[in-house]
Amino acid sequence: MFDKIKDSIQKFSGRSVADEEAVEELVKDIQRDLIQADVDIELVSDLSDDIREKALDEEVPSDLTRKEHVLEIIYKELEDLLGEKPEVEVRPHNILLCGLYGAGKTTTAGKLADYYRKRGLKTGVIAADTDRPAAHEQLKQIAEDVEAEFYGEKETEDPSTIVENGLEQMEADVIIVDSAGRDSLDEDLKKELRNIKKMLQPEEKYLVMPGDIGQSAKEQAQNFNESVDISGVIMTKLDSSAKGGGALVACRQTGAPVKFIGTGEEMGDLEVYDPVKYVSEIIGQPDLESLLEKVEQMDTDPEELLEGEFTLEDFQQQIEQVTETGMMEDLMKQLPIGGGQMPDNLSDMTEGKAKTYQVIMN
Repeated sequence: MFDKIKDSIQKFSGRSVADEEAVEELVKDIQRDLIQADVDIELVSDLSDDIREKALDEEVPSDLTRKEHVLEIIYKELEDLLGEKPEVEVRPHNILLCGLYGAGKTTTAGKLADYYRKRGLKTGVIAADTDRPAAHEQLKQIAEDVEAEFYGEKETEDPSTIVENGLEQMEADVIIVDSAGRDSLDEDLKKELRNIKKMLQPEEKYLVMPGDIGQSAKEQAQNFNESVDISGVIMTKLDSSAKGGGALVACRQTGAPVKFIGTGEEMGDLEVYDPVKYVSEIIGQPDLESLLEKVEQMDTDPEELLEGEFTLEDFQQQIEQVTETGMMEDLMKQLPIGGGQMPDNLSDMTEGKAKTYQVIMN
């Protein structure tokens, strides 16, 4: 998403001196990188002026070098640009997902169900997309995969009726409604969403948008907010889009907070949006919190390790977990030495050795 900014900062960090010429070159590089990420040009201009003024005019703190001072300024400016980390409560509530065609609403419904299930809540999904023929079966399969309760009526044409019946029959703590999309937010879709909203009475109304729409996210968020009064945005496909940064910034401009982001195709690839984490990655700082979260997802009993009861079978189970779920690559990215300083194929090499151990143990 902001990989090119990271490269520009690494280039600056490698310079012998952080003089005016180096700062000016860095500012121009960041300008170019943000514009390529589809960030609003006026915002880019303001950000550049702020960085330049503070980096060249402010007195350098006694405990920092000039280079460290410049990096700290960039860190704070980018953090401000991307907004604040939202509060996401783990509690029983109803969620309405809305958005246009191709945004990834159905997959996101499954990811949300998986997110809350892992945090101890019983989850359920309602298939209220009566416009797309395959939506019912897709959500049903996803619900089975994430162990969520499912409700849908293939022959019913009125989405609000499906929601009403689903609410009566489901016993879930968190109920997620997958609504239909359109090519644009037309009057039919507005009416449909309002009827569902009236029946569901959702505490959260999320607009699902792909990161590849860039600045267009601003207009889309404004339109849906006027129609449905959205409480937040879930940004999908950020792992494959160079315009994701522009989309995130555009949402911040509308006042619609980004609550979750999709970072991959697996059901577990959904996380609470954390601007500080992204800025840390750009600057090249380790994200220790995410590293610990990844480790906690592994089915390991610390007491067994301390008591010396960790067997060969336990070791084999841990190897299977980190290799089969793609966790190895994620862990490598979060290590304090920084993914950018490691060979691109290091995780593949490590997984290869792990599989060799598995063959030996078997």
